[in-house]
Amino acid sequence: MALGLTLALEAATSACLPESPWATDVPECTRTAGAALEQEEDGLPVIHLYVAQSLPDDDDYRPARVFFRGRCYAIRARYRGETSQAFPKRSFTLDFDDGQTLDAPLLAGGLSGRRKVALISPFNDNSYIRTRLTFTLWSMMSSEHLQVKAFSAVVYLDGQYHGLFTVVDHVDRHSLAAQGMDPEGELFKAVDKSANFSQWDEVGRLKSTLHQGYEKKEGDPKKGDQAYASIEQLTAFVANAPPERFRAERGAWMRVEDYEDWWMLAHLAALSDSVTKNAYHFRAQGPTGSWRYIPWDTDASFGQDWNTLRRAPRPMATFPEENRLFARMMEDPAIRQPLRERFHTLLHTSLHRDVVQGLIDTYAAEVDRAARRDEALWGEAYRHFPRWSRRADINGFEGEVSYIHSWVDAHWDLLEEELR
Repeated sequence: MALGLTLALEAATSACLPESPWATDVPECTRTAGAALEQEEDGLPVIHLYVAQSLPDDDDYRPARVFFRGRCYAIRARYRGETSQAFPKRSFTLDFDDGQTLDAPLLAGGLSGRRKVALISPFNDNSYIRTRLTFTLWSMMSSEHLQVKAFSAVVYLDGQYHGLFTVVDHVDRHSLAAQGMDPEGELFKAVDKSANFSQWDEVGRLKSTLHQGYEKKEGDPKKGDQAYASIEQLTAFVANAPPERFRAERGAWMRVEDYEDWWMLAHLAALSDSVTKNAYHFRAQGPTGSWRYIPWDTDASFGQDWNTLRRAPRPMATFPEENRLFARMMEDPAIRQPLRERFHTLLHTSLHRDVVQGLIDTYAAEVDRAARRDEALWGEAYRHFPRWSRRADINGFEGEVSYIHSWVDAHWDLLEEELR
């Protein structure tokens, strides 16, 4: 990674200009610095990211600066994402200093006041739109959902063009508070497939603790015996409650629609890697706090796995085997039948295939020029990446968008047939 300020940064106002290259000291920054830098390219907003030192591979942050929409932000940055750690083009987390927030009121339906955002690398998504498409469908399913807002942007790293990224809400107490949630509530992230609401882990062994598979991200206590008590209680209820009790009391434990809609979203987009892991679960403080679900990490969707392997439309009976909560809903006819009917209705209204195909066209047109430029820079590295370099079915941007169009048509046919 290049160090120091380049000519692009030298064009910025002196408020952010250091006396020497960035080796150790971080220059001062004001909100109005960087006005001379590009604010839009290829029809998309531009983010200029400067990092004072090479980023480590662990979770450590390094001092950084972001120039966006003519303003300069003091931040800390780190690499993020277990899968993307191996990519030549990696993802980042941007953590804004106290008193500073990212404000983009005209993007993603209004992304303002954000203390943290993620820059998601689409290195394993040649369509460049899967993440945005999935989060948009989640929002369209219900206005009551906790949303994850996202937009596409061109990124320059240390003054050099670095490609097309997806800017995504960082799910934390700040983004939740912006949606009216309790900022002191508990937030857990499901980080592996043992976060399956069962007494048994992903390979069928009895769990040592019922919070296996989770990391606590927000809320007190952070550590100790009580840190995971609430998620363990929820897991125990889902895993062990008799059918009548599960049906009668689940509404007291969780916002039922959130978790039923998770089941629908998983089947709608074929979220093969987000059926147990890659999910957030939030609960407000107090005995009446209900659990809420928030989707995350949706690149394994719409016809591809996490490593870009092609996935044909799959029968709907597969996912309950992985997630005990899904299985409980499907085992009870009093839950299953209304849920399937509601899913069928959505497929003919807000989630109609024509709506989804229109979104694909809209997003693909929006990123078209940026995607082709990104492909010119990273395409060779993608084609020779060891995880998929021997495959013969790799698409470029245009071919991958066409593939998603065809996949949606075939998948919607299957869903409508099964829900009839």
